[in-house]
Parts: sequence; structure tokens; C-alpha cells
Amino acid sequence: MFTPTVYAPEVELKKSEIQLSEPKFHHIKNVLRIRENSGINISNGKGHIMYGKLKKNYVVIEKIKKFQKTNDIKIFAPFLQDKNRFRYLIEKLVELNVSELHIGETRNTQKTKINIKKIDSWVISALEQSGSPFYPNIIYPKFLDFEIFDTCFDISGQKIIDNNKKITNFAIGPEGGWSKDELKNFKFKFKITDFNLRSETAAITALTLTM
Repeated sequence: MFTPTVYAPEVELKKSEIQLSEPKFHHIKNVLRIRENSGINISNGKGHIMYGKLKKNYVVIEKIKKFQKTNDIKIFAPFLQDKNRFRYLIEKLVELNVSELHIGETRNTQKTKINIKKIDSWVISALEQSGSPFYPNIIYPKFLDFEIFDTCFDISGQKIIDNNKKITNFAIGPEGGWSKDELKNFKFKFKITDFNLRSETAAITALTLTM
């Protein structure tokens, strides 16, 4: 049975009752049609899930569980011009519990308008849908930092299945591919297949393979 999760980073763990905001309560009652006394989970995004039951417009907490991260992977992903594909990329990386996500431009990144509030709403939506206890650290750097990201995925690299290196960070290229100068700055280059992948496909697959 599906139990909805509400993201509430401001919630105090010691509270036995948590009042829901009007938008959250409206969504639970009128969109999800959750009835009173049904289960509700609350995530603070910092590793805790509070389990409770809906009572009017608040949740009575019955127990709290602390989760430990199973990976500490950092990813650099480019902005994508297609909003639907960009949203899909963000949501899937959140569902897979990426630890830190850097979103920025590369030499061949297509120009697009950036709406940080919209990205934040995608992250929250994915966290609540998946029931995750973790809100990833989201960073918007002006430039790709090669000291943080020494690894990239590119069709010119070594096959990832032949790799013995533990990968804790990697960068995904834009739709136009990495420039020659950018490729020179990476210490390690890996490929998933012998064919070109879309940025979102490469990012999701790479994270899955390195978890």
C-alpha cells in the first residue's frame, strides 16, 4: 500500500505532532485522497524519516528512523534545453540518492533559461515520490571544477565494465559533447557503450553502475 511522504526540512525531531502546511494538506487530502488515520511519512531531507498517521491537518508521529547514505557520489550534469528531459534527469538522480549534484555549463552547453526554484520543486517532487530521506546538495557552479571532477563519461574512454577504480565523482557532458580542451583536463575517461547516449541516459546509467 502506498504511503505518501512529505518533505519538511524545518521539522523538529522531538515533536510528537507535526502540523502540515496548507498546500501539503490540500495535496494529501484532495489530490492523493488520503483519509484520516492513514499512514504519512515525513522526510527532513537530512536522513530521518518520521512515520505517523494523519489526524485532521497534522501528523501524529509514531516512530523515527535514521538512514545512512549508501554512497557519496558527486555528479556534474549540464543544463538541458528540453525541460522535460532536464526534469527527468534531475528526478531520477534524486530517486537514486545522488549525494551531491553540480548543475552548470560546459563549452557546448546549449543556452537556456535557468529557473532554480523550478529545479528545487523537481527535487522535492522526486524526494516525496520515492520516499527518500535525503535531499541532495545542489550546487550551481559558474565553471566545471576539474579538481572536484577528475572523471568523465565519453565515448572515447575505457569501458566502464573493465574498470577497477572506485568512482566517487564524475561529469556528464552536454548534448554537443565535450570539447577537446575539456577532455584533456580529465584524468579518467570511461564509456558505457560504443554508441552515443543522451545526457540524461548517460547520467542515470553511470550513477547506477557506480553505486
